[in-house]
Amino acid sequence: MAPNTAVNALQDGKRRQAQALLQDGEVWLIAARESGVRPEPALTLVAGVDVTWDSLFLLTRDEAVAIVGRFDADAVPPGWTVYGYDADLRDLLRAEVTRLGARRVLLNISEDDPLCDGLTAGLERRVRGWLAPASDLAGDDLPALEWGSAAPLLGQLRSVKTPAEHAAIRGAVNLAEAHLREMAAAARPGWTERDVAAFLHGLCRRDGAEPSWGWAACPNVHVGPDSRPSHAPPGDHALRPGALLHIDYGVRLSHGYCSDIQRVYRLPDGNPVPEEVQAAFRACWQAIQAGAAALRPGTPGYAVDAAARAALIAAGYPEYQHALGHGLGRATHDGGTLLGPRWPRYGQTVEGPVREDEVYTLELGVMVAGHGFIGLEEDVIVRDGPPEWLSARQDDLRDLTG
Repeated sequence: MAPNTAVNALQDGKRRQAQALLQDGEVWLIAARESGVRPEPALTLVAGVDVTWDSLFLLTRDEAVAIVGRFDADAVPPGWTVYGYDADLRDLLRAEVTRLGARRVLLNISEDDPLCDGLTAGLERRVRGWLAPASDLAGDDLPALEWGSAAPLLGQLRSVKTPAEHAAIRGAVNLAEAHLREMAAAARPGWTERDVAAFLHGLCRRDGAEPSWGWAACPNVHVGPDSRPSHAPPGDHALRPGALLHIDYGVRLSHGYCSDIQRVYRLPDGNPVPEEVQAAFRACWQAIQAGAAALRPGTPGYAVDAAARAALIAAGYPEYQHALGHGLGRATHDGGTLLGPRWPRYGQTVEGPVREDEVYTLELGVMVAGHGFIGLEEDVIVRDGPPEWLSARQDDLRDLTG
């Protein structure tokens, strides 16, 4: 089914943005098949269509061409010149690459960024075979081609958001925050982590949304000192007076864009909040502010992380064992530059610069012995100056009021 008008407008904007990033003689070739089973993230971003047969989407600075199976042709949205095929697409591809004046072909291959690595090994072999020099095609004058990775282009395309994308993400943030306010007003002593998750899932269904990273593990919910923060599904730890409740939650709206925020609450017990809990909250809050202060266009991702990491360590807490922040958009982890340390597992993703109009999360936390996990996460837009906060910053520990 063709995408709705609002979604198609978002994808059309990304297609045009991609074309502006291409150089003369470059063709970005997106290849996909059975994409409903094995999605190609770049195809979702710029065209929003599922294909069944081997399909190729070619972008240059001036043209957008889709070569798809006959029965997929009518599903390709406006903005693309569409060619449907039956038995073989090789001749169509070679003719279009020649007509477009291609000298360099960019493929979706990346060692570091999974959202830029959508081309399967088998399909890559087929593409290279279709475009190999051949003497069996009369009149075929396909030029010699240089091959390259689309990862630099695609990483920038995914991470630098258009105003329409900012609005879409802002809507997802607003809804997630509204859901958490309802949860805080409804939670009762005895609620388990599963109960909290079930309540939020009910709000998603009511509002036509879905959890950002799936029904099984979103939200992540942790109650009290015996609940270790992880990506595991919610468990059976129950709310008791004085217990901390930590939630990592986001929603995905029908346009495909999502949010990702963390909040921490306390079930009142009639006593003041213990100083060790207040101190840990302040340290987390200040470390996130330090990261935000470093989040400026041109700053390498690792340097933003280093600012927050140093602030938390200086306050006397152990460093967090993950990146400070990641891109946010159509995926919860939306590719591009990562705000993380120079650890081998992050590869080159932390070396890239922060760019204006990118959207990031800023997240970290500490475990407070005897009380539970304090984790905060905010969503921000990079601006030429201080970042714009999409989420309403949690500036103090919140009480559950139910």
